[in-house]
Amino acid sequence: MNTKQKGIVFTVISTIIFGITPAIGKMTYAMGNNGIQLAFLRHLFVVPLFLLIVFYQQVSLKLTKQQLKDVIKVGFFGNTLTVVLLYSSYSYIGVGSATVLHFLYPLFVCVINFLFYQQSLNKKQIVCLIIAIIGILCFIDSSSSSLIGFLCAIFSGVFFAYYMIGMDHSTIRYINPYVFNFYLVAMNAIIIFIFALITHNLSMMPIEGYLLAMIVAVFTSLIGVVLFQKGICCLGASLTAILSTLEPITSIIVGMIFLGESLTIMKMIGCGLVLISTFILVKAQGGSYEN
Repeated sequence: MNTKQKGIVFTVISTIIFGITPAIGKMTYAMGNNGIQLAFLRHLFVVPLFLLIVFYQQVSLKLTKQQLKDVIKVGFFGNTLTVVLLYSSYSYIGVGSATVLHFLYPLFVCVINFLFYQQSLNKKQIVCLIIAIIGILCFIDSSSSSLIGFLCAIFSGVFFAYYMIGMDHSTIRYINPYVFNFYLVAMNAIIIFIFALITHNLSMMPIEGYLLAMIVAVFTSLIGVVLFQKGICCLGASLTAILSTLEPITSIIVGMIFLGESLTIMKMIGCGLVLISTFILVKAQGGSYEN
């Protein structure tokens, strides 16, 4: 399996994980949780896990000054704000709609790469991107009229695009992924905890709520994030962004099963368009798959 094949596998698995966990996270809201607290718990629970992995691998935690700057900059603006805004949007609009709006980020990624890094796209990638964006727009529920939720979801996509660009064009590419994520989740846990205290968004939940939050934390911050970062390193930000549009389909299916959300004709059309765009993209890479 060559580098591009590995990148596709890493990205697809991570997007499936990211598509499932929002529904699990929203279940905790009925138990007294909220977006800010869920974001805090998501990072807190995996801090010791990443530290154990780093010690087990006997990898140094030392960073250069430039790497530390990149971790703080990309981590805060790209990851912290993304998670806080996306999880907060679940309080105002449905998980499916929020995920779809967040997934306009491939457009932001390609635009930023084009404007600031002179990184052009080939014709097939452009066609795939257009088809995928049209498909994602089909997921938007017209009844989701909350402006706050809409803006939170949209801007979570903007900041996530910055996160992907930062991963692709900074010294973070050369940091061990577990070392990077240890610093990332530790920093996020501290920042979000302080923010939660200031905004009075910390509350007690039954044990089931914390167990569900731990599931979200392990699968997103430990497994999903690492696989996604490896996907970016193997494929680049633009290609990974297009492939990851499979996530809304997963969110729709999980929403139907666990949250009772309906599958409309428009959502079915959107699923089809996203699948077509992904098929074309993977097929276009076929010539590079020989071992």
